[in-house]
Formats: sequence, structure tokens, C-alpha cells
Amino acid sequence: MNYQEFIDKYNETSFDYDGVAGVQCVDLIKMYLDKVFGMKPGAFGNAKDYFENFDNLPLKNVFDKISNTADFIPAKGDIVVWGTGLGNQYGHIAIATGEGDTKEFKSYDLNWGNKIVHEVTHTYKGFLGVLRAKDQSKINPLPDIQYKVHLQDIGWTEWKKLGEVAGTVGEARQIEAIILQGNNGIDLSYRVHMDGLGWGKFVQNGEVAGTTGQNRRIEAIEIKSNKTLQVQEHVQDVGWMPVSKGTQIHIGTEGKTLRLEAFKINVI
Repeated sequence: MNYQEFIDKYNETSFDYDGVAGVQCVDLIKMYLDKVFGMKPGAFGNAKDYFENFDNLPLKNVFDKISNTADFIPAKGDIVVWGTGLGNQYGHIAIATGEGDTKEFKSYDLNWGNKIVHEVTHTYKGFLGVLRAKDQSKINPLPDIQYKVHLQDIGWTEWKKLGEVAGTVGEARQIEAIILQGNNGIDLSYRVHMDGLGWGKFVQNGEVAGTTGQNRRIEAIEIKSNKTLQVQEHVQDVGWMPVSKGTQIHIGTEGKTLRLEAFKINVI
């Protein structure tokens, strides 16, 4: 689970993660540590102790401690911590949305005004600083594409990840249909050129391009993306073609009756 998936699931919910003292602000953070970072949080103390006692907690293996300054603004996914300057002996703790300036910022809070996770706008009164994840991929996942192909005499393959080969090499086997799925901010449209049919229509993320059960080879693919892609294809009697890069890519051949046998995709 990443940051956005966590917020989508737990915003506007209420829970007592540890079963101690009812619903508290630290319950949100303990759930966040568990679900997003795979940590099983122990008795880390009150909210302020997550920051003030940071060096003695296993949090230091996963987060960096950054103290507040006059020009500091919490980033999305930061664990934001207040001390006793907030007006109570326990402090407060929440998760930053990434919105704000040097006067105020927004966060998702539990046990702030009510017992439900909700978005709050805070000033910097009593603010100590943040715990920022060393690995930001859980906060801002990298753009990703999955893809699979329908192969002659085999059917649909398993999903392939970036850089993996979809299709076969050295088996004289044609690709008959494809599915491309963009994730984490990647939008794709694509179409295929098939023997006897020519170019098909553009389809979108997760849709099938090509045919099944008709024994028709794909000869070329055109891909449009909002991110820069790097694609390489393997063509009958030619082998691996030069790498193509861009946001609109054409791979394979037309008018040569050569089957497209395999391809691999990366995001750059």
C-alpha cells in the first residue's frame, strides 16, 4: 500500500489501532507505519515522543528527522509532529498532504476536533518538525506499466513488468493481441497493425488491441503516452530492432508480412 492508497482507504474512518486509551492521534500514525511501511509499531510514547525520542526508536531506520525552520514546509507523506507548545502535554501527530506555505499547512489528522480521520489546516504553533521516509517510492510511486500478450497456440501470458520481455524469441510464434496497463500517473493509448486488417482503432489503458481465435499476426504497434517511453521489439527474420524512445512510438513493420514476436517497455 502506498500513501495515496492509505489515504483513500482510511480518510473519514475512525479506529483504535492499539486498543489503548481509545482513539488517539498516534493510532493514525501506527496504522500508517504498519500498512505503508510494513512496521509493527510498539509503545513509542506520546505524539511528541516520536520526534523528541526519535534517536532511540526504530523509526530512525526508515525515516529522517527534520526540524522545523522559518522557511520549512512539510512534504506529502511526512509525519508531522507537534510538542507541548501546542498547548497540551502530549503534543500531536498527523500526516502531511503536501499543501501549504510558511504560514500554514494541511494534514490528515485523527483525534483533532473529532475521532474521524479528516483534513485539517494547521499553523506552525508548537510544531517540532517531520519524519520523512527515506524511501519516497511509498509516497510518490514511480510511473509504471504492465503488459501482456496473446500468443499463437499459447493464449494470454502473465503480466510483464517494466523491462521484461513479452512474447517469445526463437519460437517462430506470432503475437495476436496485447494489453497495456499504465499505473501511477501513466496514461496510454495504443493500436496494432494486423495482417489482412491493417491498423485497428486506438484503445486505452487495460483494453485489448488485436484479435484472438483468428490466427492473425500483429505486425506493428503504435503507442501514445503522457510519459517518455523506451520500447524495443523483436521482429521475424530481423531480430531485436533499435530502441525507440518518445511519447509516441511506432514499433514493428508494415507491408513486409513480418510478425512481431516480442517486445519490452521501460519508462524513462
